[in-house]
Amino acid sequence: MQNYNNLKVDLSNCDTEPIHIIGRIQPHGFLVIMDEETLQIEQVSQNTGQFLDLSPTAIVGKSIQEAICRDGEREQLEVQLTKAKKASPQLLELQGKQYFGFVHRSEKKLVLECEPVAQTTGQRRLDNSLAFCHFQYELNELESLQAQANLLVEFVQEVLAYDRVMLYVFDQDWHGEVIAEKIRPGVRSYLHHHFPASDIPGPARALLIKKHIRQIPDVDAAAVDIIPYLNPTTGEPSNIIRSELRNPSEIHMEYLRNMDVGATLSFSIMVRNKLWGLIACQHKTPLFIDYWKRMTCNLAAMAFSNAVVASREKRDVQAFERLKQVEQTLIRQIDSAGDLFEGLFEREQQLLHLVACAGVAVHFNQHLVTAGNTPDNSQIEEIIDWLSEQKVEGVFATRELSKLMPSADSYRHEASGLLAMEISRYSKEYILFFRPEIQETRIWAGDPEKPNASADLRVHPRKSFDHWKETVQGKSQPWSLNELEISQVLQKDITAILLRNQARKLKDLNHELEASFEELRVKNNRLEDFAHIISHNLRSPMSNIKGLHDLYEAEPTQENAAVVMEKINVMIDNMSDTIQDLNLILNMTLDQQLPRESTSIAPLIEKQVQNLQAVIMTRQATIETDLQVREILAPKVYIESILHNLLSNALKYSADGRPPRIRISTWQQGSSVFLAVADNGMGMDLEKVGNKLFGLYKTFHQNRDSKGMGLYLTKLQVESMGGEITVESAPDQGTTFAVRFEADPQQPDRKS
Repeated sequence: MQNYNNLKVDLSNCDTEPIHIIGRIQPHGFLVIMDEETLQIEQVSQNTGQFLDLSPTAIVGKSIQEAICRDGEREQLEVQLTKAKKASPQLLELQGKQYFGFVHRSEKKLVLECEPVAQTTGQRRLDNSLAFCHFQYELNELESLQAQANLLVEFVQEVLAYDRVMLYVFDQDWHGEVIAEKIRPGVRSYLHHHFPASDIPGPARALLIKKHIRQIPDVDAAAVDIIPYLNPTTGEPSNIIRSELRNPSEIHMEYLRNMDVGATLSFSIMVRNKLWGLIACQHKTPLFIDYWKRMTCNLAAMAFSNAVVASREKRDVQAFERLKQVEQTLIRQIDSAGDLFEGLFEREQQLLHLVACAGVAVHFNQHLVTAGNTPDNSQIEEIIDWLSEQKVEGVFATRELSKLMPSADSYRHEASGLLAMEISRYSKEYILFFRPEIQETRIWAGDPEKPNASADLRVHPRKSFDHWKETVQGKSQPWSLNELEISQVLQKDITAILLRNQARKLKDLNHELEASFEELRVKNNRLEDFAHIISHNLRSPMSNIKGLHDLYEAEPTQENAAVVMEKINVMIDNMSDTIQDLNLILNMTLDQQLPRESTSIAPLIEKQVQNLQAVIMTRQATIETDLQVREILAPKVYIESILHNLLSNALKYSADGRPPRIRISTWQQGSSVFLAVADNGMGMDLEKVGNKLFGLYKTFHQNRDSKGMGLYLTKLQVESMGGEITVESAPDQGTTFAVRFEADPQQPDRKS
């Protein structure tokens, strides 16, 4: 039978070949599959009887101890199989012969493969160990990867005596290149030749990751069937992907025969847990390599892997530190400039210096700026649209843009390579680095294209491995891991700066909104204030006009009519002046400019006496003044309102039985100017009134004209000018209100 019951494999389907269920093994050992718990044999290789004295078909269904072991071997074998689940191989003794027992679990099965132990002397094993120690010492002394690779292939050939030993390295597309080689005289060289990814398809690469050593001692050896092919308990072929003996893929065997190879041995090179390459050993004739030598070469492969990691890390750290210094300088420039374009293009350090590229472009805030050799603006916008549509986030890199975006083929000379950093996909904001096309001549071991189907309708591997050249177009130099990483760092740092600046703008905007709100609140309060002033200041003259009318009604003589009309005319003029002043102040207040001016006190007092003339005459009040300071730096309308409120209150709350006596005085004390209104009226108990005195709509005496507005407005007006109002009062002893203003710093002496 073939490897599979119902599957034909060729190059058309080798990428999906299920090599884990191949039902045959190579003949240099035998295989037993048993239940993991009971150790009952379920499948065996058909050649088991060639190594042990038993019939392969007869032992299926029996425990391995019963079927294979002699007396004295059973208990030891059970112990070793149990240990072998963790440590493989084990040195087993079966029917008096020694074997390397390779054991692994597979889907609740225990797979045991036995390979005869080659008898070697202690001196030979010692020589191999010493040779390996010398190899590792030399490896650590070498600094270049090429020198280390050459040393590796020389050591492996010395240990194995193979005709050809190659170090085969994978590229990003899984094509391979031979970067080091050691061959015997007369053997063809493949040094620096390339091999297509199809030569080692996906399933084979996956196997190289799981199983690092793979030997085919005889390419032409007849494969041995596993019987039965289907496991009796599962009804499916057993998974033997980790097998030592599993027969190779038929397509691979045909490939080796076409290369005129009789035996192969490979060792995986793993770098940071990724398949980096392999040591490919080929011999023209069959050649079996014992376990000890295989392990020695595998240790050499592991040492080389560590050397690659150490060399790469050292090289990468140094290179990354240089890139990091450039990136940090760019970030400082952006931060100090406060502008992305200026920081990246107009300072000493340029964005073009960050990674190895021919040109850069930045599209931000609907502006595009470029430097170096780039596609034209419309082509860059096309790339940005493509990135946005593809929902490419973070950092995106390709060395073959035209493969992903066919229209880019027209400008591959400028942009075969693209490294894109997203700032905002939604706003189509990106930073782009461009690399031009490099025309690379690649030497292949034969035509890498898959050949056509042959007469049997199967696609076979190529038969020619002759020197074949190809000019690779549309590709740039690849982007290094350091370049990708520094791009990610730059993206995060730029995003952090932009977010911080946005936060600052939002904070400033919030402050502006708060200031605007406060300004509106102040304006609203002043509008209310002026509304109250208008209402309060004009209501009193209207009341006085009515009072004068009442006087005339009481004694309607021509002489009284003349006096009343004269006083009413004065009040109307005063009211007109007040309205004009209020309009002027209102307009200025809405612009948040308080009309601070030198205001003469005496005319305002005279005006208020005129406005209150009816009450003064009715109550026979006396008004006295003592003006040591003639002018006060304050809005005229506020001073007028303060005088009106304090004077009208002194008249309103006069004591019964004695005419009102009111004294208005001003004086300067230090940097302050004072205006006081004192009366001999009813007075107040300040302990009872407390801080309610200046409250809105608060009254403390029974008077039908009391509204509780005057003192409230007075306090607001005084405090809006930065002043202060105090009161001294006692019941039936009168009241004195004193208002403090800041003196004009340019006119310290305000006395006349």
